[in-house]
Amino acid sequence: MSFASSPRRRGFAVSVVAILGLCLLQTPQLVHGKSVAIGANGQGSLFVVGDSLTVGTEAFGTLSTKVKALGIWTNVVMDAKVGRKASLGASVIEKGITASTTALVVALGTNDMISKPETWYPRWVIDTVMLKTRGLPVLWVNLEFSQTGRSDWRARGVRFNKELRIAKLRYPNLQIADWNTAFNPVSKSRFIEDGVHLSVSGYKTRCNFLVPAILTFGISAINASTSTSSTTTTIAPSTTSTSTSSTTSSTSSTSSTTTTTVK
Repeated sequence: MSFASSPRRRGFAVSVVAILGLCLLQTPQLVHGKSVAIGANGQGSLFVVGDSLTVGTEAFGTLSTKVKALGIWTNVVMDAKVGRKASLGASVIEKGITASTTALVVALGTNDMISKPETWYPRWVIDTVMLKTRGLPVLWVNLEFSQTGRSDWRARGVRFNKELRIAKLRYPNLQIADWNTAFNPVSKSRFIEDGVHLSVSGYKTRCNFLVPAILTFGISAINASTSTSSTTTTIAPSTTSTSTSSTTSSTSSTSSTTTTTVK
């Protein structure tokens, strides 16, 4: 029996490879001079920025917990606030991105379209947000207003969604979660009277839509980081902590802010 074919030698070689791999995973890596938590798949923190629809989806669907359970990111940071416009969300993104942020989910634009009728505005605000994302992968949840609600809001939502599709040509890092096509309000899963917010069942439906959409988005981010030899690796934190400053308790999402970090 040759040296190469010896079971003992093969076992030793496998053990060496395993030990080297474990050492690599346990070695803290630096990004921009900071030690960060990046998982073995190259993904660190997912930053989710949203408005009252995200507040409700988190409260009634536990979105951040379900996204963390996908095992793609080492932690999920959610920053959602009732009434938030995309124009204000841009500064939240600029300040909230950290050295460990590797992807973003943006669920903004509804409040902008309620208050801003100007035809130039959707493109401007989409550009304003995207220019703050530092080129990170972005999944933007598009808009849906009730078909029985205000027609001017629906028309603005159509305009925003069109501009979002066009924006993909300008920003290769942008993907769209097509909530507008996916949501079919029926029975308990529906809009409430304002034509904007959802019933409790509707928020759960939104969560059930977003989790697989974010999974697909995350897989594409992993594939992209693998093809470009993404840099940082360490072991994911073993503890889980959640901090929520307020919780939505009604179908109209009356909470002002929800900030959740799942590690």
